[in-house]
Amino acid sequence: MGGAWPEVVILGGGFAGLAAARVLERARVPYLLLDARNHHLFQPLLYQVATGFLEGPAVAYPLRALLRRGRFLLGRVERVDLEGKRLLLEGGDALPYRFLVVATGSLPSDLGVPGAREHALFLKTLGQALRVRYRLLEALEKAARRGRPLDLLVVGGGPTGVELAGALAEFLRYALPRDFPEVPAGTVTLLEAGPRLLSAFRPALGRYAEGALAQLGVRVRLGAQVAEVGEGWVRLSGGERLKGDLVLWAVGVRGNPLPGLPADARGRVPTDPCLRLVGYPEVYVVGDLNGLGFPQLAPVALQQGRWAARNLLRALRGQDPLPFRYRDRGQLAVIGRNRAVAELWGLGVAGLPAWLLWAFVHLRELVGFRNRLLVFLDWAYTYLFREPGVRILPD
Repeated sequence: MGGAWPEVVILGGGFAGLAAARVLERARVPYLLLDARNHHLFQPLLYQVATGFLEGPAVAYPLRALLRRGRFLLGRVERVDLEGKRLLLEGGDALPYRFLVVATGSLPSDLGVPGAREHALFLKTLGQALRVRYRLLEALEKAARRGRPLDLLVVGGGPTGVELAGALAEFLRYALPRDFPEVPAGTVTLLEAGPRLLSAFRPALGRYAEGALAQLGVRVRLGAQVAEVGEGWVRLSGGERLKGDLVLWAVGVRGNPLPGLPADARGRVPTDPCLRLVGYPEVYVVGDLNGLGFPQLAPVALQQGRWAARNLLRALRGQDPLPFRYRDRGQLAVIGRNRAVAELWGLGVAGLPAWLLWAFVHLRELVGFRNRLLVFLDWAYTYLFREPGVRILPD
C-alpha cells in the first residue's frame, strides 16, 4: 500500500480496540485503526434493537468520528504475516506494522448442535439484530393472517438470553393487543441446559430472574439441553420436541481469530500474562480473542484494550511490560420494566435499584452523546407508553 502509515495498528473497532485507541490518543501516539465495518457497535443493547425498542443507529457510531490522532482504514484482513510483520488485506494489499493490537472479538457459536447454524437466529451483529426484528414482525403478520398465537423459543439462560426473553415477553404483552388484536396470546419459552438461570450470578439473583420472567409470562425450562434445531422446532436431549415460530440462539461464543494466528479449539489465541502473543512481543491480543481464560465480557475487553496500549507505550519507552490484572467491578442483567439484577462489590441487588443502575451504566458506556440521547428518548417513550417504537418492515 502506498503512503506513510502509522507503525501502530489496531485491528478491530470493538470495545477492546477502541479502548486501546483512546489510550494512544491521550499519549499522542499515531495509530491506524483497521476494521471490516465502519462503526463501533454497542453489543449489550442489540437485543433491544432486535425487539424494536431501539433504532439500529442508536447502538452504532461511526469509527472515523471517534478518532482524532489516529487514522481509520476500512478493510478485511485475510491473513496475519507474523514473520513479515504485515497484514495481508482482501484485494491483495499489504499493511506493515511495528506493533499490532488484535481485537477482532468473537463470533456466535452453535456449540456443535445440528441445525443451529441453519435454522436459529443469532444476535451478535447489527445485521443479525435487524434480521431478528424483521423475522419477528413477519411472523406476527403470518400469525394475524391465520388467527393463531405466536410462540418463540430462546436458547440460553445467561444474561443475553434472560434479557432477550424478557424483552420479547414485553413486546408480545404490549404490542399484540394494540397492533394485532386478532392474534391470541403467544408464549416465550426460555431453554437453559443448566440447573439455574444466570449461572455467573449468585443463586438468589438467578431465582429472582426466574420469578421475574414468570411474571412476564415467560416459560422457563431448566435442564433443557438442545440437541437439534430445525425450522420452527428444537429437540431436547431427552427426545422432547418443542415447536416455535422462531428459534433465537443466545448461548455460546467463540473467538474470531485470523489466519496466521495460533488459536485453540475455542478460537482463542494464547498469550503471555502481559497480553503479548507468545514468541511475538510486538503483537498484543485482547478482548474475547485473548486466551488467558477471562470471561468474554465487555468489561474484560475494555480493561485489556487499555492495558495492552499501556504496555505498548512502555515498550516504546524501553520499559518492561506489566502482567494484566482484571478488576471485576460486577455484572448486570435486566429482565424487564423495573426488573434487573446486579452483583457489585460482593453485594447482590435486584428490582428497581438494579434496573436504575443498569440504565445508568449502559447510558454512560454508550459511545457518543447523540447515541446516549437517542437511547434515553427511546427508553422514555417505552417506559411511558409501554410499547416498542420501531415496528416497520422494509420494502
